Amino acid sequence: MSEQPVEPADDTQGADETTGIPSGTFAYVGIVTLYAATILGGLALTDEVAEMGLAMFQDPGNVGNVGVFAVMLLVATGAMVAAFRYGLGELLVRVFLLGSASTLTSVAFVALTGIGTIAGNGSALMGLPSSPVSIGVALVTFAVLWVYPEWYVNDLAAVVFGAAAIPMLGLGFGPLPVVVLLIAWAGYDAYAVYVSGHMQELAAGLGDLKAPIVFVVPHSLSFSMRDPEFDLMGSAEGDADEGETASADDPAAESPARSEVAILGLGDALIPGMLAVSAGHFLDAPTVVPALNANAPAVGALVGGLVGMGGLLYLVHRVEGAHAGLPPLNAGVLAGYLLGAVVAGVPITAALGL
Repeated sequence: MSEQPVEPADDTQGADETTGIPSGTFAYVGIVTLYAATILGGLALTDEVAEMGLAMFQDPGNVGNVGVFAVMLLVATGAMVAAFRYGLGELLVRVFLLGSASTLTSVAFVALTGIGTIAGNGSALMGLPSSPVSIGVALVTFAVLWVYPEWYVNDLAAVVFGAAAIPMLGLGFGPLPVVVLLIAWAGYDAYAVYVSGHMQELAAGLGDLKAPIVFVVPHSLSFSMRDPEFDLMGSAEGDADEGETASADDPAAESPARSEVAILGLGDALIPGMLAVSAGHFLDAPTVVPALNANAPAVGALVGGLVGMGGLLYLVHRVEGAHAGLPPLNAGVLAGYLLGAVVAGVPITAALGL
């Protein structure tokens, strides 16, 4: 799942007349809450996911895992961008995305409740529900997401299945591979948003499909993502190819999204969350938050990510246009992780897997 840019609030909205709080504040708080909840959920489910044998890679110390993972993401991204650009296979893309979300939701359900089963390592169906209960959870989730893709339904689903995906990913990457991945993917995210612009195109396509791959938090509760005119990025068709932002005078700016929501790609929580999970599972340091299987480096990664999120939201509020989330987020996560390692007495070389 690719990282999407955060969309800025419209500064012309001013402050709320009843509270005096600047417009967009509540939406930004919602984005931060969803980001933190997804990573905290991933940390909480790490032990259960490990016991289920659902790590993405069985040799977490292999740096080559980064290349394999990158190819998988790039192929998926390219296929989706092509489908959106040429209008081919969009229905199949939606089925795939909702199916993946539903499957991961069943993983989270089994991990939380212990009811049902998921095919584990060694099975050709690894990660898929393998009992009537888990299959039922996946089917019900798929049906709800298909018929009622409202913003809060999608956000809740994204938190739940994102919490299952984070440990599945994080358990497959040891310290060195995950550090390499965070640095490389921050660079790719910046390129995809600021240079090629294809990330905006991907975000717009996902918005049209109303898939729960992007956190969407409106500035007003009257907002509905089910509006037939909903346009996640709100860009004019002619500008979309160039990755430009619609102007205030552009009719596209009036679509139900341009100045009404804050958005953050689910990948902007998954990628940083992988380091927190990897730190808690692989680094030899005392556990400081048992409920989260978190040692000081893992906590540092979580806190550093929140600091990075603060920097990202400041940038989004001050500079108009879409912005890459991973550069500030991953910088904060890595800094917090290394600081936590120092606090825990873990050598920096060990924290970096060198």
